[in-house]
Amino acid sequence: MISNAKHKKHGNISRTPSGHFGVNEVALLGTTCEAIQQIVSTLRSVFPKQNIAFVDADHDETQSDFHGTHMQTKSDYFQFSTKKSDNFFEQRIHLSQSDLIIVNGNHFEAKSQIVICNPQKAASLIKRKAQLTNVCALILPEDQTEVPSYIKDLIPEYENIPSFRTDNSDKLHSFFSSNFFKPAELRALILAGGKSTRMGMDKALINHHSVEQYLFLKRMFDDLGLSSFVSCRAEQSAFYKENGCEVIEDAVLSVGPLGGIVSAFMKYPDSAWLVVACDIPLLDQQILNELISNRRPQSAATCFRSPYDGLPEPLIAIWEPKSYMRIMEFIAMGYDCPRKVLINAESYFFESESPEKLANVNTPEDLAKLKS
Repeated sequence: MISNAKHKKHGNISRTPSGHFGVNEVALLGTTCEAIQQIVSTLRSVFPKQNIAFVDADHDETQSDFHGTHMQTKSDYFQFSTKKSDNFFEQRIHLSQSDLIIVNGNHFEAKSQIVICNPQKAASLIKRKAQLTNVCALILPEDQTEVPSYIKDLIPEYENIPSFRTDNSDKLHSFFSSNFFKPAELRALILAGGKSTRMGMDKALINHHSVEQYLFLKRMFDDLGLSSFVSCRAEQSAFYKENGCEVIEDAVLSVGPLGGIVSAFMKYPDSAWLVVACDIPLLDQQILNELISNRRPQSAATCFRSPYDGLPEPLIAIWEPKSYMRIMEFIAMGYDCPRKVLINAESYFFESESPEKLANVNTPEDLAKLKS
């Protein structure tokens, strides 16, 4: 019998919808390259904490021997030029740590567009009509209060598109904050996939608070209004599902808790993850609120500074979507230590008001000492 079922060749990895250069990108067009560069400079001054990358063509005509597109990106973290800029995957890797990618629309396309209404460049904009697939804003010159007629003809739905003048910094800030710099949705991940070899019993099932630790954590996340998931091995999945938990099975094996974190990103790549291990018995609502209130979405992660060695605590931390690719890079290089990722990424860590609550318990001796 011949099956009509469609053959599925690849695994269940969720893919974030991306543009030409990355997920969060917008093209500026409708004016001169110099004016676009000035707007980018203005935005960087208005949003000093955001990593804003700029994709532009090479305007240095002396580099006539440079064959292929010369891509210039300037941000807080990197500056590079490459002949490989036509490679979609190379672009995404280089720009993955950017909070926003602004594209010079005179040279490249992007999945959304902001049109600067410069009448002197009307003919140039009309030539690029096909690029206007998702216009999200119109920017008027300082001396104009009305959308020009050529824009009305070019973009019939102009009345439904936000418009503001270049000198209105409040509207500029409000528009970019609400459209491009919104924090990712926060979900919670309870790490329960360890084998608890040193403890001699499953740490997720130890009763510290009149209930098993995984349920104690789940109920705290419920009270915070966060969707929570238990990260576990495949053979543990049925148990947690039967006890009312949503589960994310380890998709990347043999790399410890880092495998659980990256498996969560593989399922929900657009989410930020509040990751908590099951070996922190003194953790409470106050600690979780403290972590959330100090969240820095523009960083790769937000975490506490360890009271014991001053290093970041990776298993009571918020991991942002931009850390996803960084984690995969470390795994590819043979590193499976989540702390090492945070130390070498643009992470933010701070000292807790109650550092004693961060103590972890890995052995029966640790547990006895904590109880005493």
